[in-house]
Amino acid sequence: MKKFTYLLTVILLSKTGWAQNDSTVIKEMDPVILTATKSKLKQSQTGKIVTVIDQQMILNSAGRSLAELLNTQAGFFINGADNNPGTNLDVYFRGAATGNMLIVIDGFPVYDPSHSDNSFDLNSIPLEQIEKIEILKGGQSTLWGSDAVAGVIQLFLKKEDQKKLATTASFSYGSYNTVRAAAGISGRAARLGYGIQYNYIKSRGLSSAFDSTGKKNFDKDGFEQHHVKTELTYKFSNELSLKTFANLDFYKNSLDEGAFTDDKDYTAKNKNSIGGTSLHYGKKGFEWNLQGSYQVANRIYADDSSFVSSQYSKYSKGRFNGKTAEVESYGNIVLARHINLVGGIQYIHQNTEQSYLNINNVPPPYGPFDIYSTALGKDSAKINQVSVYASLLITSGKGFNMELGGRVNNHSIYGTNATYTFNPSFTIDGDTKIALNISSAYKIPSLYQLYSEYGNKGLYPESSTTYELALQTRSDDQKLSFRFAAFKRNSKNLIIFYTDPVSYAGQYVNRDKQNDHGFELESNIRLSRVGDWSNNFSFVEGQGVQDHVKLSNLYRRPQFIFNSMLTLVPVKSLTLIPSFRYIGSRLKGPYDPGPSEQPSYYLVDFFAGYDLNKNARLFADLHNITDQKYSDVIGYNSKAFNMQAGINVKF
Repeated sequence: MKKFTYLLTVILLSKTGWAQNDSTVIKEMDPVILTATKSKLKQSQTGKIVTVIDQQMILNSAGRSLAELLNTQAGFFINGADNNPGTNLDVYFRGAATGNMLIVIDGFPVYDPSHSDNSFDLNSIPLEQIEKIEILKGGQSTLWGSDAVAGVIQLFLKKEDQKKLATTASFSYGSYNTVRAAAGISGRAARLGYGIQYNYIKSRGLSSAFDSTGKKNFDKDGFEQHHVKTELTYKFSNELSLKTFANLDFYKNSLDEGAFTDDKDYTAKNKNSIGGTSLHYGKKGFEWNLQGSYQVANRIYADDSSFVSSQYSKYSKGRFNGKTAEVESYGNIVLARHINLVGGIQYIHQNTEQSYLNINNVPPPYGPFDIYSTALGKDSAKINQVSVYASLLITSGKGFNMELGGRVNNHSIYGTNATYTFNPSFTIDGDTKIALNISSAYKIPSLYQLYSEYGNKGLYPESSTTYELALQTRSDDQKLSFRFAAFKRNSKNLIIFYTDPVSYAGQYVNRDKQNDHGFELESNIRLSRVGDWSNNFSFVEGQGVQDHVKLSNLYRRPQFIFNSMLTLVPVKSLTLIPSFRYIGSRLKGPYDPGPSEQPSYYLVDFFAGYDLNKNARLFADLHNITDQKYSDVIGYNSKAFNMQAGINVKF
C-alpha cells in the first residue's frame, strides 16, 4: 500500500496527464457514455472507471474476433481467444472467475442459462457487427444485477445509416483457409429506420489438441458461422421512439477429445437467438425506457462411434437449451440542478432443458459399454427474479461528483439479497480526477447448480464487495495522458463442487471465500501529427480461503499483462499499427497435466490499413509474427503466425 501511495503522490506532482485508452487517437477527451448510469452522461461527471473502444479502433482491428480485441484492454485475459475458432471463451477480468463479467447488448443483459456459469457466448457476436464498446469496471450489480461482479461489457451494435439507402460489404481471406465476409443495407425514410446485416466466417482451423509427438496426424478442427442482425426503429415524435431488433447466430465446429487427445468425429452446434423491443421517451429533464427481450441458446455436442479416441468416449451426445425472458422499466429524472435520480424495476425468467447420454468402453467392473444418462426438464429447472433499484447522482459543476445507490433482488429459490454503491469523485483542475468506488455485487446460482443431479436448492448467491481507487490526469496540451486504478475485491459464499471423502457423493455448496487485489496503469502519448502510443499494464493477485486455509488459486490467470500499441499515420490514408503483448506466468488449471506453473510468453502483431477513397479500405492484420509456441491451456494449441487481409467498402 505504501508503494501505491508513493506512486499517486509522484503522479499528482508531475501531472503527467491522462485520457482513457479508448481509441488510437486522443480526439475525444470527454465522451458521452451510457453504461455507467444507464443514461447519457459525460465521462467527466462520473467517478466510475469506463473504457470506450470506438469505431476507429474496431476498424483498426479488422481480421480479429471480439475476444481478441478485448484481450488488448487493461485487466482482460480471455482464455481461448488465440485458440481454434469456436473454442469456449473463459473471460477472466481482474482475476475474477468466468461468468463474473456481465455482457450487455444495446442495453439488454444477455445470458446462457444452459451453461453451468450462466455466461453468454462471445463467439456468437462478430466484431463487424459492433459500433462501439464500453467497459465498466468494478462491482456494478446495483444498476445491472447479477453477474456484474468484476464489471460490465456493453456492446453497441451498428445503427442504421441516415441516408435512405446505404450498403456495406467486406471480404477477407487468411491463414487456416479462413474466409470472412459480410454484407448489409440500412437507411432511414422519414420516421422509419431499418438495417440488416449478414456475416459469414469459415475456417479450416487447426487441431485443437496439441500433438506432443508431432507424429499422430491430428486432424484440423474446422469452424463455420452464419450471423444475421436486423433492426427497425420508428420515431413517433421528437420525444418518443421505438426500436425492435433480432440477432440470429449459428455456428458449428469440430472438437477434440481432450488435452493431447485427437478426435475425428466430435462436433458441436451452437444457436443463439436474441430478440428485443424497447420504447424510449425523452424530454428535457426526464427520460423513460421500457424494454423486453427473449433469448434462446441451443448447444448440441455429439461424439460418434466411428472413431474411438478413448475408452471413455465410444459414443456421447448432449443437448443443452437455455431460455431467458427479461422485462425492464427504468428512467432518469432531474430532481434539481446537478441532481439526477436513476431508478427501475426488472423481471427475469430463466429455464433450461438438458440431456446427456454417454456409452463408454471401459473394462469391468464399470463396463463394458457402460451407459450413463442424465436430464433436466424445462418445466422444473427454472427461476424467476424481480429487482428494484435506484441511484442518486450529484454533479456539483465545481469538480465534485457523487453516486449513491442500492438494489433489492428477490429470487424464487433463495429469497432476497441487496447491493449498494458509493462512488464520490473530485476533479482538481479540469485535467486531474480522483475517484473512490465502494460497491457490492452478486452472482445468482446457475440452474445447473440448483437443479442438476449435483444441485442444491439451498444455495445462496455469491456476494462480493469491491473497493476501487482511481486517478486519471492529462497534460495541459492533452498530448500526454494517464490512468491508475487499484482495486480490492472480497467475495464470500462462493459456490464450489464438494465431494464427500467417505461416500464420494458430490454436490454444489456455498463455502469458500476469495480475496483478490491488483492495479492497472494506462497511458497514451500523442506523437505530434504522425500518431500516438498507448500502453496498459495489469497486475492481479488472489487467494482463496478453504476451511480457514489460504490457497493461491487464480488458475490459468496471469499475474502480469502488458499491452503496447503504436499507431502511425505517416501519410494520408495509411495507418500502420505494430503492437506487443506480454503474458506473465500463471498457475495451470487444477486438473491440467504438466508442471504447476505455465511459462510467460509474448506476441508481436502488425496491422496496416490503406484508404483507397472515402468508401473503400484495404487492410492486412498479422498476428504472432515471431511465431511463438505457447499454450493458454496445457495440451491445446494456440495459433502460430497467422494473417488476414481484405477490404471494407461502404456506399
